[in-house]
Amino acid sequence: MIIKEKLRELAMKNNKITLINPPWNTKYPQPPLGLASLAAVLERDHYKVEILDSNALKLSVNEIITKTSNSEIIALTAMTPTINIVMDIAKRIKEVNSDSKIIVGGPHATILPTDVLNKCSDIDVIVSGEGENTLLELVTKIENGEDINTVQGIAYRDNGKIKQTPPRTLIEDLDSLPFLAYHLLPFDKYRLHPPHGKRSPFMAMLTSRGCPYDCTFCSKSVFGSTCRYQSPKRIVNEIEYLYERFNVKEIAFYDDIFTLNKKRVYEFLNELKKRNLDIAWTCEARVNLVNRELLCEMQKSGCYMVSFGIESGNQQILDSLSKNITIQQIRDAVGATHNAGIEGVGYFMIGSPGETPDTIRDTIDFAKSLPLDYVQFSIATPFPGTKFFDYFLKLHKKSPNWDDFVYANLESGNRPVFETESLSKNDLMHLNSQAYKEFYLRFSYLTQRLRGIHSINDLKNNIKGVNMFINMIRG
Repeated sequence: MIIKEKLRELAMKNNKITLINPPWNTKYPQPPLGLASLAAVLERDHYKVEILDSNALKLSVNEIITKTSNSEIIALTAMTPTINIVMDIAKRIKEVNSDSKIIVGGPHATILPTDVLNKCSDIDVIVSGEGENTLLELVTKIENGEDINTVQGIAYRDNGKIKQTPPRTLIEDLDSLPFLAYHLLPFDKYRLHPPHGKRSPFMAMLTSRGCPYDCTFCSKSVFGSTCRYQSPKRIVNEIEYLYERFNVKEIAFYDDIFTLNKKRVYEFLNELKKRNLDIAWTCEARVNLVNRELLCEMQKSGCYMVSFGIESGNQQILDSLSKNITIQQIRDAVGATHNAGIEGVGYFMIGSPGETPDTIRDTIDFAKSLPLDYVQFSIATPFPGTKFFDYFLKLHKKSPNWDDFVYANLESGNRPVFETESLSKNDLMHLNSQAYKEFYLRFSYLTQRLRGIHSINDLKNNIKGVNMFINMIRG
């Protein structure tokens, strides 16, 4: 009997599971780390998994449908800008493969599960929050023909009614998760957008989850506020694996705040030095969580760029965003980064609640006064699950079109979703473009960039940067 059950289990696990990253418009596709983690957990339990990164592969919806025609279980990740295309893909899949089970996860589905299920009857289950343990249990229940009502962290239909189960406990020990299923990703299709991309090939990594800060424009729907970390040894083990198996020469750490736990960072630096790995890397940090000593050690280990969420050059706006940082802390951190020989990137936001032309002028002038190597100006976007969203929804009293939500990037300027009390959409677009022109078209900045060209790769990156700048000021 035990042998028969094992054979039955193996037969079931031969069924194909496809994880889909939906297509969206970008010249610099990034690896879907969440899907790669889900795939790794499923593979560890002997399931047959495929990742279909239709964004990187530039697949049309028709091509996606063709490639998933034999999949029994199909899971898609959905952010706000992609939720409509995800629902369209689900509908099209069901038209040709009605027996398939379609699961959707990701930030948007986590925040608005009922809305998504109501709008798309072809989606069978929503996975909320961290998906590894939830998806594994859910897949097992589906494969065994069991009721899914005991699976924590899902929303589904039961006799036409939408039901939600209690949320699942967050994963405390991130080291318990397997290395991501990098072998399922199209490595050659991923591109770091300038100014990143000192070496290639590259891979992104996420070594922590959760953020203790409460910025009004940020949603923590998936990873929450509780900070959890991979150990330094585990991080370097995975880097070493990437280096030896895929010849990866650069790592982009996508942690919300890589330097949140300074002790861990120092241990990571020591471990990296011990292994003698020649890896270039970049990360994101808060201005109140770096100092010159730490930055100098990071630079010695291969860190060549740190990005800071600065947002505004006006203290009142910073306070209204609940950033919990000061103008002086920004100056100190950017100055220390520059002095440590690390390139600094500043992220700024225009059009926050309470913003006026004068406060935006403060931000532009402040950005120009800092020794930053690069800046990104974006128009404030109220994503669901944020205090921003509640504010703008109350102000405008209408449901937004999710297709209007675009993540700010360094390829093109994003467009306003809403107007503010004192700034029209045209005002916001004009001021955003003006900010880019004033920062990047300074004679002192242009000469600085020319002096910084020391290789063919530097020259190529600067040419890409010029093209991106032109796209950004065009909007």
